[in-house]
Amino acid sequence: MLLRGLFCALICAVPAFSGIAFTGNLGVQALSGFKNMDFGYNLAGYYKFDDQVLLGVQSGQGVGGDASAIPVLAAAYVRLPVGRAIMPVATGGVGYAFSGSVSGLIWRAGGALDVRNGKRSSVLLGSEYEGHGSYGGGVVIRGGLMLEL
Repeated sequence: MLLRGLFCALICAVPAFSGIAFTGNLGVQALSGFKNMDFGYNLAGYYKFDDQVLLGVQSGQGVGGDASAIPVLAAAYVRLPVGRAIMPVATGGVGYAFSGSVSGLIWRAGGALDVRNGKRSSVLLGSEYEGHGSYGGGVVIRGGLMLEL
């Protein structure tokens, strides 16, 4: 009886699976004042809580100040409830950048435009501010694709 009650409580507490999403972005990152500009890429996988809120893991190559660094971040992607085909998005993440010269804690916060390409795909255009303990901060400008499953 106790086991049955725990099972029912678990089923009620876990939300229904609403899908996953993947993004791939290419872009430019630079230190404040657009010094040390480099190209980089970013790949992410997200769990969709609903069509608006996605939480996941993000990685790639390149941070402002070091094109060879590999950042790994816990990331959030939140579509704002304005528009249908073109939606503003708030983005953010915190994690660690692995590199020989500038390893350390990294965080990103910014926004994007999510241009819906149908029900399951989008084109992404956005920018973020990137903070890092070794060099202060920088700007990241990216464009890419999102696929939702």
